[in-house]
Amino acid sequence: MRVVRKIVHLSALMALLLPGVCSSSAISKKVLPAEHVNFGVTRTPDILATRPGNPAKNPVHVVVPVRLVIPSTGITALIEPVGIRPESDLATPTRHPWEDVGWYDLGPYPGERGSAVIDGHLDRPGGYPAVFWRLHDVQIGDDVLVTNNAGKTLHFRVTRVAYYTPEQAPLQDIFGNLGGTYLNLISCAGDWIPNQHQTTLRLVVYTVFV
Repeated sequence: MRVVRKIVHLSALMALLLPGVCSSSAISKKVLPAEHVNFGVTRTPDILATRPGNPAKNPVHVVVPVRLVIPSTGITALIEPVGIRPESDLATPTRHPWEDVGWYDLGPYPGERGSAVIDGHLDRPGGYPAVFWRLHDVQIGDDVLVTNNAGKTLHFRVTRVAYYTPEQAPLQDIFGNLGGTYLNLISCAGDWIPNQHQTTLRLVVYTVFV
């Protein structure tokens, strides 16, 4: 098991929480009460890779998340693995930036113990809806489904929805909670700050494996 595959990045994440996800908008987005939230995905070929600690000459089939679905909001999206950009921003999907979501692959896989994290854009240039446009509609108790490349669907349930300023975001809670098996969804929210090219808030939807 990969235990939050290197929370050594938590200090870097402190400065980074989602500027990449919040840098495309040119509009203001209404902030809803922190009792709501939800999400979705599909595709990606099987991946052959070497698990940490395995010799490179003995590749093993790695089971990775490929699709996210949040039935209550109609969100369905393919999942791309993402990491951290050179400038220390959390990366976002590159193949299909506005339709796909990004799984932070330096942390656990969804379904592994720890806090898996998936991010996605709220909107695209011009203020048109992107993949997590309706994430703020999620409600506590809603289902979140992740399908992996082995064909298995993992079931999570929303336990909490919260809005934070970047400086106040509880990074240990979002990225480093080892007390169970979690999946946390993050996007931008609040008002657009033109001179900073980001929004005032981050939306975090907390879910637990069931």
